[in-house]
Amino acid sequence: MLRPGLRLNDRYRLDARIGAGGMGEVWRAVDEVLGRVVAVKAMLPDVAGEPDFARRFLVEAKAMASVNHPAVASIHDYGHSDGLTFLVMEFIEGHSLSQILASHGRLTPADTMHLVAQAAEGLQAVHDCGIVHRDIKPANLLVRRNGSLLITDFGISRHRDATNLTVSGVVLGTPTYLSPEQVLGQPATALSDVYSLGLAAYECLAGHRPFAGDNPYAVALQRVQAAPRALGDDVPPPVRAVIERALTQAPADRWPSAAALAGAARAAANGMPGHPLPPPAAPPVAAPAPGAPVAPPGPLPVAPVAASGPVTVPPVADRPVASARRRWSLVAGATVLALVGGITAWQTIGDGGSRAGAGPTPDTTPSAAPAGFVACGATLCPTSPLCWDGLVAISGNAMRPRKADCAGEHSWETFAATRLPADAVDVPQDDLMAHPVVTAACSASVMASRSADRSATAGWVRDAWPVQISGTDVWLVHCLARPETGDPSGSAFSTP
Repeated sequence: MLRPGLRLNDRYRLDARIGAGGMGEVWRAVDEVLGRVVAVKAMLPDVAGEPDFARRFLVEAKAMASVNHPAVASIHDYGHSDGLTFLVMEFIEGHSLSQILASHGRLTPADTMHLVAQAAEGLQAVHDCGIVHRDIKPANLLVRRNGSLLITDFGISRHRDATNLTVSGVVLGTPTYLSPEQVLGQPATALSDVYSLGLAAYECLAGHRPFAGDNPYAVALQRVQAAPRALGDDVPPPVRAVIERALTQAPADRWPSAAALAGAARAAANGMPGHPLPPPAAPPVAAPAPGAPVAPPGPLPVAPVAASGPVTVPPVADRPVASARRRWSLVAGATVLALVGGITAWQTIGDGGSRAGAGPTPDTTPSAAPAGFVACGATLCPTSPLCWDGLVAISGNAMRPRKADCAGEHSWETFAATRLPADAVDVPQDDLMAHPVVTAACSASVMASRSADRSATAGWVRDAWPVQISGTDVWLVHCLARPETGDPSGSAFSTP
């Protein structure tokens, strides 16, 4: 029933399906009234008649609408059309944390703490609105290109005033990321979300989950029978302390709130030279129901905790710390995601030492073009079409994008490249386009000269992205282009 071109409520035109789950499908769409790209999540007709599914769908809409915070995805509309029930949400282009971890393993302690702080601040906003998410996991944490994190998928969340959606004898949530109390069938609280976020953070740091077993349910049971495996000695003690406290079995022994976890994560990251975190987001504002008086929300049902003083973490042990602007090697599995659910990889480029600048090695040798490229005047041209999925950078550190088949849908295409200038080693990705050499190589005129159809690419967005040449310490700056909206298919640029 769902198809490209279908218009819901004579307003939302479906463009392309970008995800599907057990309850519905998510489509990129265009809001023809406001002229913006949105995401539409439509309930599948097969489940629309099931009361539990329909109720979860409405719960998701209300939960998302009640929270106003940068780390929680926004909802724009909820409606019925052509026999379909649908949500309209902000369109998110980014990576799910689960995809990044599945493909590339560990993240740096600084980046892990950066993500934990954002997620915990978002969770605090959720909890302040009387909602427990109940399904925090890497698949439900999305990272935009600029490194900001969003919490998604409130399909099984629970409001403090709502009746429980759990069917008798059934525990809602993903077994791998359930808290011990959820495993035991006890109600999930705000501290259950703190535990689940701790599991996700552990996975970021270790490259594996803290518990292992033959199946997800056996793994879940271990949470009430044993402590998690210890993190490695290469994880700084303050970071280990943050995660270990989040993963204690007894809720009363965990961080007393998501806000406390966020503060501890920031303190741990700020204790690592060169890795200060930005200030926390502005306090959230709950959206009241129409006509309802605005009043502070009541507390969530959390287990009692012992009184504690200010959040502190141990000082960082003396150890070499990479520069904040080190480039990292990561082939990121990027996909356009919208509520279905950069990070820098742990493995660094080069010798892993602490040389000044600690960035990629610039190619200062005016030798032959690297493999896959030929000289085209002052720039380099790919010898065959070169396309990529989405892009993400954290604190200016660019993740390596994943190559895509140019014949199919992709996000970006390389139209030219240049060697990374020696004085651009420490330039954050956001500022690369302003470098004179890169500006010239990635100019609109160069793009037009490479275009197979100049009129088709005239309005395309351009960007510059550093990509390491495989097997070397040499980096190229790729000049990329893409349409302002939508994902192209087929190559748009000529090759020599």
